[in-house]
Amino acid sequence: MPSREKVVLDTAFFTPLERQMGAGGDFAAAYVVVHEIAHHVQNELGILGQANLIRTKVSQAESNGISVRIELQADCYLGIWARAVQAKFGTLERGDIAEAMNAAKQIGDDTLQRNAGRTVQPHTFTHGTSAQRQRWFARGFESGQLESCDTFSARQL
Repeated sequence: MPSREKVVLDTAFFTPLERQMGAGGDFAAAYVVVHEIAHHVQNELGILGQANLIRTKVSQAESNGISVRIELQADCYLGIWARAVQAKFGTLERGDIAEAMNAAKQIGDDTLQRNAGRTVQPHTFTHGTSAQRQRWFARGFESGQLESCDTFSARQL
């Protein structure tokens, strides 16, 4: 299997996610895993190739902005997956969506910078703010439609 068709996970990340960042629970871990699989979906749809080509032709700040749109779209796809899992299997437990929203909050660029004792610098963001990550996850969960996840056309993230 070509390397571009693999999802690489640093499973050691789950420990600080829970202990240092306060985003524990099985669904918080699922958030991380499915977010990475969503990048594979973006690749299969041709989105990553187009976005990354553009990123090579623009400034660092603009490249970071495109990266944010890629990441937020993956969060939205994650929401679609969560909705589909619930619809098909009914396996979401009470608190799972809260765990996902908390994970989104804890791994937003603004929260990570603030918790590291740094000044929040939006031009350096590559994944989006906590509120943006929560909003796009919720958008995917509520709509269940890929079309609702077009972060590249969105005026407001």
